[in-house]
Amino acid sequence: MKRFILAQVTPKLYKAGEVCELLQVQPYVLRSWEKEFPGIGMQGKSPDSPRLYRQIDFEHVQRIKQLVFGEGLTVAGARRKLEAEAPPIAAVSESDAADVLDALGADVRKRIAVVREGLRELQSMLTTAPASSNGHAARRAAKRPAAKRSAAASRRKTVKRAAVRKIAASAARKKSPAKRRRA
Repeated sequence: MKRFILAQVTPKLYKAGEVCELLQVQPYVLRSWEKEFPGIGMQGKSPDSPRLYRQIDFEHVQRIKQLVFGEGLTVAGARRKLEAEAPPIAAVSESDAADVLDALGADVRKRIAVVREGLRELQSMLTTAPASSNGHAARRAAKRPAAKRSAAASRRKTVKRAAVRKIAASAARKKSPAKRRRA
């Protein structure tokens, strides 16, 4: 008896894949109907969260399918017929929105747990010493104090500038005899 009561209290929420499977329509058909009938489905808090469909949305999509595929109406004709049959779909109630957010919250918590576990694994891999000899220079640079690193970096810049000046001077000397010959 309690199970029946809980089933009546908790509304069923469907994902897009479930709606497509139950009604035997392709996902692109459902997406196009969502565009034509904006009241179908509910988006979660973020744009990346999956769309969820209440029981009333499921029945609405089922009716659209029956009008389009069964009676041969166009989508525009089905929209006109639905508007004539019933008042527009009511706005989402607070309880429906809370149910959707609870369902999405559980999904988000699961995803965050998976990401945390992955980050922990990455951290443990990074804290262990590398097995190959390629990491020696990186370890030496990491051990070197920041002040020494910046001094070494400035020395490299000075050496590079001096090399550039020498190249420029030798290029100028090579050009100058050629100018003298022309003159």
